[in-house]
Amino acid sequence: MKERSNPCFSFTEREKLYDNISHTRLMALVMQPDVDIHEVKEDSNSFGEYLFVTVSCRSEHPKKLYTFWGLGYHEYRERWITDSWQWYQSQQTAAKKSTMHKEEALAQIKEREAFVRANATPTRQSRQAQLYELIADLTDEDGALSELEDMGWVFLFSNDEEGNE
Repeated sequence: MKERSNPCFSFTEREKLYDNISHTRLMALVMQPDVDIHEVKEDSNSFGEYLFVTVSCRSEHPKKLYTFWGLGYHEYRERWITDSWQWYQSQQTAAKKSTMHKEEALAQIKEREAFVRANATPTRQSRQAQLYELIADLTDEDGALSELEDMGWVFLFSNDEEGNE
């Protein structure tokens, strides 16, 4: 059986490859009439504290849930994430999830965006954060963390507390 294309979430090859979209693109996706927003919440994952937005496409059968996370502080990169969102397809089904009023969800996203942009002042990264970011950009977030943990990265710069020498 041929898989039907998803009219709501037609990710580009680059978006699929990196599981990453821009903030502008996320807002365009969630504004589509067929998109239901199920949850908007601040939460944490292995990389920091973010806003998580869970959505589905009403015209997709069976409905799949997609969760986007962004607008937060990435602890390993020592950087605020303001203009990009990571995403993954959930293993849960949308049939069991209630929906939010779109206006309420958009207000929560805009409130978090205002908070993050107000706090996203440029700071100098430590050498650990620079190394993490380089490896993460070459591989992926999980891969970078694993590589650095395998190398004992917490001890790499033990004599460089500020990381700015």
